Amino acid sequence: MAFMVKHVVGGQLKNLTGGLTEEKPEGEKSDAAAQGMTQEEFEQYQQQLEEEKREREAHFAQKKAERATVRTHFREKYRLPKNEVDETQIQQAGDDVVLPTELAKMIAEDNQ
Repeated sequence: MAFMVKHVVGGQLKNLTGGLTEEKPEGEKSDAAAQGMTQEEFEQYQQQLEEEKREREAHFAQKKAERATVRTHFREKYRLPKNEVDETQIQQAGDDVVLPTELAKMIAEDNQ
């Protein structure tokens, strides 16, 4: 029981007694060294993460534009009011919004 109390309260007391500034003790390593990498490897890793993030965001924007295109089609078909958000999403993705084959088939069937 005493161990549990010391374990729960001890960590919090250590945090409270620490200074307000974040100075690294001499034994503490940098971010790169803490992960077992050299500084150069760490920078490459960070660049790779940023590139992957940009790719994910571009893919997500493309999917949003595809969905907006389908919604726009149905709004035109059923003569519903236009949504400016959908138009903005399509414009942000550029003119290269290509619908997946399944969605294109759906729209083609609706047009017939």
